[in-house]
Amino acid sequence: MPSNSPKTNFSSKLATTRAWVDPAALPDYLDPRAVAGNASDEVKRLTLNTLGAYGVGSPDSFAHAVGARIRVTEISSDRRDGRVEVVVVAEVQACKEMLNGAGTVHGGCICYLIDNCASIPLVALGLMQDINGVGVSQAMSVLFHAPASM
Repeated sequence: MPSNSPKTNFSSKLATTRAWVDPAALPDYLDPRAVAGNASDEVKRLTLNTLGAYGVGSPDSFAHAVGARIRVTEISSDRRDGRVEVVVVAEVQACKEMLNGAGTVHGGCICYLIDNCASIPLVALGLMQDINGVGVSQAMSVLFHAPASM
């Protein structure tokens, strides 16, 4: 019996046998000099590279138009009680590609933005500690209080 699923020939520059692609091997994404905070320029650059490659992807990737609107404005770290705390501030302006039929930002779009932006501090912390900070979300619980519109 023939399958009704369309055949795709998807390939990715990131798909390798290794789970981690060195951010230094990724193309530069955005200008790290535009990012405030006390993280080194190299940590900022490599964190932005990771966001660009994994979070935004190529123009034919899922939600590229939305992800491309994410602007990281700060990457900072602070030592507290023997631990390192990383703070990343990211901003995004609502646009037409984010809206549902009711003219408000789609809940799935909000979850996509949360998922992408919540991983940025982990990447930065990993770079600061010379470990792989990239992870995959296991679960997400979002409570919407009111619709967001443009």
